[in-house]
Amino acid sequence: MHRFCLAEIFSDGMVLQRNEKIRIFGDAPQGDKIRVSLRDTHGNLLDENWGVADENNRFEVRLMPLEASWDDLLAVRNESSGQLLRVENISIGEVWLAGGQSNMEFFNKYEKNWDTTKKLPMNKHIHFYNVPQRAFEGHDTHNGEGRDGYGRWLDDKEEGYENFSAIGYTFARAIQEKLKVPVGIIGCNWGGTTASAWVPESVLDTPELRRYLTEYETEVEKYSEEELRELSLKAWKAVDDPKGYHDFEKFLYGRDRQVQLEELEARKDNPPEMVPMGPYNENRPCGLYETMLKTVIPYSIKGALWYQGESDAGDRAPMYDSLLKGLINSWRDAWNLDLSFLIVQLAPFKEWLDCTNDGYKIVREKQRLVAETMENVYMTAIGDLGEEYDIHPKEKVEIGNRLAGLALCHVYEKVDSRDVENPCISKVTVNSGNIVLEFENAKDLSAKDELDEILIHAKSDDIAVHTYGFEGNKILIKRPDELTEGEVISISIGVDDYGQISIKNENGLPIVPFKMEVVHE
Repeated sequence: MHRFCLAEIFSDGMVLQRNEKIRIFGDAPQGDKIRVSLRDTHGNLLDENWGVADENNRFEVRLMPLEASWDDLLAVRNESSGQLLRVENISIGEVWLAGGQSNMEFFNKYEKNWDTTKKLPMNKHIHFYNVPQRAFEGHDTHNGEGRDGYGRWLDDKEEGYENFSAIGYTFARAIQEKLKVPVGIIGCNWGGTTASAWVPESVLDTPELRRYLTEYETEVEKYSEEELRELSLKAWKAVDDPKGYHDFEKFLYGRDRQVQLEELEARKDNPPEMVPMGPYNENRPCGLYETMLKTVIPYSIKGALWYQGESDAGDRAPMYDSLLKGLINSWRDAWNLDLSFLIVQLAPFKEWLDCTNDGYKIVREKQRLVAETMENVYMTAIGDLGEEYDIHPKEKVEIGNRLAGLALCHVYEKVDSRDVENPCISKVTVNSGNIVLEFENAKDLSAKDELDEILIHAKSDDIAVHTYGFEGNKILIKRPDELTEGEVISISIGVDDYGQISIKNENGLPIVPFKMEVVHE
């Protein structure tokens, strides 16, 4: 007989989305009648409803949309068996999901400003939930000793918040201070994963994206079913060992380049256990959609923060816009909500361990195109935060604040877009004396550090420009003598794989990398 329980995300301290239908779901024996009631801190009934467990032994009960509140109580009673479940200290406010790979997973404790962050006063109205990292059905969890805080809601400063996404944490603090309502962030991320792991199979079953499925099938055919199982479970035993992943975390995030290179060299003689690609690998197509994301669907949320793309660079980069659009549409369909998406454009880096930046400029361009062409999708550029020898920018507080700015502008209409949007190229003018680059979302452009390289792509050659001036929202370049009248040229800044940006507006936001074609008149 199936047991009566709520989905794992329903626990003390949780935050429910305000002004949306509240969806309470879990497991119960087929046909059992489930009654759900929500009361405020004084015991007053806010809403009550009931439902019946279906043939899959699942129930879902919907409560009406409610305004922000806190210290509420949820009671879920199985009228058929008499069992009662209670969830206390519930808030109703704004709920966001923080998704992606290691740059979104990146823990508070490794962030550049952690010493400052941990001294901030406790905010009792922000709460956090890390979805347990489970690679396959039956996987206990990848989050054992020392990775506290997975699978339950945390209050600010509670043990385990140091292991929460630094971007998600900062975002929560920033929007809560402005909105003055409770905020909950659901961390649903895993380092090294491609976006293909976070979507249903229907997204990948297209001519352009089917490559992800065929490559997976090719890898699986290398082993028998039993061999895959034995190899995978043996590897997971080592990967899930707390000592192993603590050392690996520091190897990835907390040590300088020289130490990382030395450890990388040492690992060549004693390579770590690797889970072969197959049904037990966290990075398999559609895997984490099933084992992590679906565990929180249809828990109502406002939107998603998305920082990912590193694992879809290289020769897969040209299809990233289709993959990202598929992910966004599939999540909106799954939740049956027009979720807002706030995307972080990839930061530049040169090389990191044995990883290169091949295809990064293409992924960045695809991210920009998705943000420009899809409704309710917005992007922040971080070309000023990249590190030459690290794929992980350490200033996650800054990134979280930039995403919060986008939310406060476009989702909540609390701030002006000119204060939170990156400067974007709007117009290029070429005349006999100057090339003038004009930008939106800027009143006063400047560059504190060394000037960015501006490339002029002419018929004869690429011309690198390192000397130019600023005038309000314009960059003024002396016209190179090599250009001829009527020649079609293009201008670019920061579009290389390792394209750093130092030009910023008056709000400290870097320009978005661009390449624009223009006729030299």
